[in-house]
Amino acid sequence: MSVAVTGSRGYLGSAVRHHLRSVGTPYQAGLGRLEGLAPGSVRCRAVIHCAGALRSRPAHEIWHANAAVLAPLLRAIGPDPVVVLASSRAVTAPPDQQDVYGLSKRAAEQAAALHPGPLRIIRMTVLAGPSPAGLGGSFVSRMTDAALRTGTISIPSHDHRVDFLDVREASAVMAAVTDPSLAWPGQGPIDATSGPLDLAALAHAIAQAVRETTGRRIRLTRTCLPSSRHPPPADPAQWAALCAHAGVTPRPSLSTIRDTVHAHVTAREKSNDRD
Repeated sequence: MSVAVTGSRGYLGSAVRHHLRSVGTPYQAGLGRLEGLAPGSVRCRAVIHCAGALRSRPAHEIWHANAAVLAPLLRAIGPDPVVVLASSRAVTAPPDQQDVYGLSKRAAEQAAALHPGPLRIIRMTVLAGPSPAGLGGSFVSRMTDAALRTGTISIPSHDHRVDFLDVREASAVMAAVTDPSLAWPGQGPIDATSGPLDLAALAHAIAQAVRETTGRRIRLTRTCLPSSRHPPPADPAQWAALCAHAGVTPRPSLSTIRDTVHAHVTAREKSNDRD
């Protein structure tokens, strides 16, 4: 039986779909509106649930897409398939910093916990790198775009630690853990993270990758930037253990940066050719 993928046209879901195709795993996508699925209507051995809404959407859409659709989806697949849920570290934010996005992801985890079959909850950090759906809206992509458009990258005037994860690495692990026999390190959800990085060093790496690709020199400027809604970088030990169990080789941050820069440059060249 195949693996069902929700949100298969999105940034993460399209990367999952591409990975399943590349390793020859049968999959089904395009399930339709999840809230309209009939009980028992989706025949699969596992479901990778990537569908959802980001903070940029209205509050009611966030809640519906992230939380409300879980119950009908679980009824549609039945009690036996493996459920792999793409959650978010936003659920770990302190109560005074919670927003509707984090609350909706927490509600999704609670709904998924009612599934009697195997459950894998992966709390995503910022995802970066190219996927079939594009380059996403990560700070890595935004900094690259700013460098190419303006020749400048703005970084905070104070030390700032961030983390991100290559979307292709995340998709490979999510596909691997659909195997119910795969060991799941630790208890409960696992944070997907490559570990903390200094934002200024990250900006320097992007500037260097742009120079290597285009020959342009990029200027870094210090500025006051708003605080991030993302929790502090998580301990990467559990994610590293899960990658090892899944047979997935982590992608170095510099590799993700270079691929992001190359994809941005290629997209700009194609746009200029059309103009």
